[in-house]
Amino acid sequence: MSRRRVSTAVAVFLLGYGVIAPSYPAAAVVAEPGQTIDVAVNAADIAAGNVNGLTFKGFGVLSANSTSALLLDYKAQHPDSYARLLRILFGGEHPIMTHVKIEMGNDRNNSTGPDPATMRWETEPADVARAPGFQLAADAKRINPDLKVSILRWNAPAWADSNDKIYRWYKDTILAAYRAYGFMVDYVNPGVNEAAADLTWTKRYANLVRTDTTGFRPGEADRYHRIKIVISDEAGIGTFGPSMTADADLRTAVAVAGYHYNTDDDSAGSFKQLAEQYDKEVWNSEAQATFSNSAFRPNNNTPDPTVPGTGLGGSGSALEMANTVVKGFVMSRRTHFVYQPAIGSFYEGGQYAFKELVSARDPWSGWMHYDAGLAVLQHFTSFAAAGWENDTGTAGIWRAVPQASASTATGTNPVVGRNGLPDYLTMAAPDATDFSTVIVNDSEQAKTYRIRPSGFRLGESPRLAAWETRAADPGQAFDANYKRHVADLAAGPDGAYTVEVKPYAVVTVTSLDVTGDPQWTAPLPVEGERPVLDADPAHGVLWADGFDYRGKTVPVIGADGSVTNRRKDFTASRGGDTGADPLYTWDRNGAFEAVRVNDREYVLRQQVDREATGVGRAWNDGEPITGVGDLRWTDYQARVDVRFERGPAADNYAAIGARSTGGGSSHSLNGTPYALRLGSDGTWQFRRTGTTVAGGTLDGFDPAGWHRLAIRVTGNQVTGFVDGRPVFTWSDPAPFLSGRVDLASGFHYTRFDNLRIERVPGFHPYYAELLDNLQMNDLIYGGGWRHTNGRGMYEYHRSASTSQGAGATLTSTFTGSGLDILGPNDGSARLDVRVDGSLVATDQPTRASTNFQQTFDLRDLPPGRHTVTLEVRSGTLAVDAVGIRTNSWR
Repeated sequence: MSRRRVSTAVAVFLLGYGVIAPSYPAAAVVAEPGQTIDVAVNAADIAAGNVNGLTFKGFGVLSANSTSALLLDYKAQHPDSYARLLRILFGGEHPIMTHVKIEMGNDRNNSTGPDPATMRWETEPADVARAPGFQLAADAKRINPDLKVSILRWNAPAWADSNDKIYRWYKDTILAAYRAYGFMVDYVNPGVNEAAADLTWTKRYANLVRTDTTGFRPGEADRYHRIKIVISDEAGIGTFGPSMTADADLRTAVAVAGYHYNTDDDSAGSFKQLAEQYDKEVWNSEAQATFSNSAFRPNNNTPDPTVPGTGLGGSGSALEMANTVVKGFVMSRRTHFVYQPAIGSFYEGGQYAFKELVSARDPWSGWMHYDAGLAVLQHFTSFAAAGWENDTGTAGIWRAVPQASASTATGTNPVVGRNGLPDYLTMAAPDATDFSTVIVNDSEQAKTYRIRPSGFRLGESPRLAAWETRAADPGQAFDANYKRHVADLAAGPDGAYTVEVKPYAVVTVTSLDVTGDPQWTAPLPVEGERPVLDADPAHGVLWADGFDYRGKTVPVIGADGSVTNRRKDFTASRGGDTGADPLYTWDRNGAFEAVRVNDREYVLRQQVDREATGVGRAWNDGEPITGVGDLRWTDYQARVDVRFERGPAADNYAAIGARSTGGGSSHSLNGTPYALRLGSDGTWQFRRTGTTVAGGTLDGFDPAGWHRLAIRVTGNQVTGFVDGRPVFTWSDPAPFLSGRVDLASGFHYTRFDNLRIERVPGFHPYYAELLDNLQMNDLIYGGGWRHTNGRGMYEYHRSASTSQGAGATLTSTFTGSGLDILGPNDGSARLDVRVDGSLVATDQPTRASTNFQQTFDLRDLPPGRHTVTLEVRSGTLAVDAVGIRTNSWR
């Protein structure tokens, strides 16, 4: 086996000898399920002269819409975890990710939440430190200097209401990133995300980038002029294909054709033509990752199509993601795939949660989940030289080979490969020294492939290696079969290499030897324990923040992905005294930042002001709201001091909320289970999910002074306080029993300070564990249950277990004082309850409940080790998660 790079001499020869390749038909596919699939890999088909359209560029991370909200907290609080993430995604000889795409924020919710605007008003200097995507790109680029960075927008700040102002916003931001972090953005989409391309503006923007001479410091203009243009990031097949093939000026202006969530070409074959005839890059510029936790996925028992269980495959799986890569190239010559989000660094319950390759939701603990989807992507990137060719075409980037690639998967998003027919992608070195064929089998039948290479310089009696990723066999660790070297293949008498691909598996057959590459052979990290946020147990404080971070620093990440001894000021690294990203907050609308308001005082300030900044458009409309803390918190008291900077107005208020778990309404205060809202005129309201339960007016209210809001939640009882005096107490007949704290305001400058979240004596502050329904090492199911993946974004890991009739049982053995059953239910189930083998209750009712809400709770068991069995007597019980209550109240 070999690990060779193309030599300069060979590359120059091939480039001089070759011409732009004609349009290639897809590889012939004639095999039926159970038949052997023949793959001819001919070195003569490698398009060495095609340096953009067929070069395999690998994969990208999209940082957008609050999906990276907690990453900087990881960097500050657990830099080793953050650095390891960078190394896994961006490090090594064959990095998984080669691109960071940044969707510019406007402080409004553009799906999961808002990203901060780099310029809130027209004359403000651009501040890229506020936006976590730019810092992620800078740290990733230290590890991989060849990493590409791109930007685009969905919505703009209110002031940027014309193309000329958009150009100013982009340019100032690009130069700010260069001056702060040392990298120039490589690609820009001047249009609007998921909208039809404005071709006139695209050409004009490209011309402005090439010809602009104003406002540059020495050395900047040449780099700026090399920025390339992307269109159009539409959702679905790009409408601009025929315009690109017909308009030479447009092709001169545009380097990349990109569109989202569809693998296919248009009816004219425009995108194949752009890649092959015109040597243009074609990207799947926003693609889906895995919709679940792949470690738990093998525990499903859903037939797909006929055999119960899908291993790593099935709906929304890592193998479905891989089939999207294969089909995207075969159908429309996509050679780059960007995942939204690749990193889910926002709290559970956010829009598009559990649609990711890495989950990073607990920055206080450093916990991260690395999904098997990463191992699947490595089957492409680790067996090729992926990336972008250099100006001379001598970098040796591998070409994808259409004649040796095929897809019979159905659909475009999702892509379904459960028919047992061929799905494979071949990549090869431009000098024909090496090749790799990635085979995806997302079906319940084994497949046999015969790969016949010809024209390659593989040496005497070459062997090919077969590397496999699939789910664990019974009794194995969940990742026992990830990235395994399963065979060395010798050629048969006819020169073909035969490999069997097991059901629900991906196999790469390659001439490369990667056994000495630690980036490939090292297993992905297993996340381990996931501690609850409990900042000061001795004093009963779950979390407290005065938003004054003076003296706090964050480390600098080194070029090798290490945590160096060099430090930066915490506040300066996250936006500075005029607005820095605070710890552990997740904005879902608006912009809540730590601000220095005088020489000595720091506060949390809501920064989007209707009068001063204006209010930009949003995907999910709603007023400013941020969350802080742990989904597993249960009974606690939260308090915060508030002050209004604007005069009394109906929409000028401050609020504190409790037991927030996200959901479809969480981009406004209407989605918060329990909220105490104080108006700037002295009126107050207690609201349950947007409905006013109680209200009143405070006597002698000072609209310019500081006021303290507090909310206490214990069991089904909610109590509110203003300035230390109780204003309501209410018992909820259908309570929310767990979740985070929310802070909210209107679109006015509003100050918050002295946030403090405390235990309540005599009550349990949090779940000791929150178990996913498919964690079957901890949960034992008896009788009839349907275990499913691919469910909604507001369900834990997008999975659920649903009883299939009377007699279904769920048993958990735990150390604690009780358990809760969470998940969407209609309240029809009635349960018998056994504790430590004794029947303690019969025919117990359940409650109608929504996502992350409790349908049944068992409390007040003696602290210790218990075995609890719930048996369904009648109705239907849906289990999304099981909360284990702690032993003690401390």
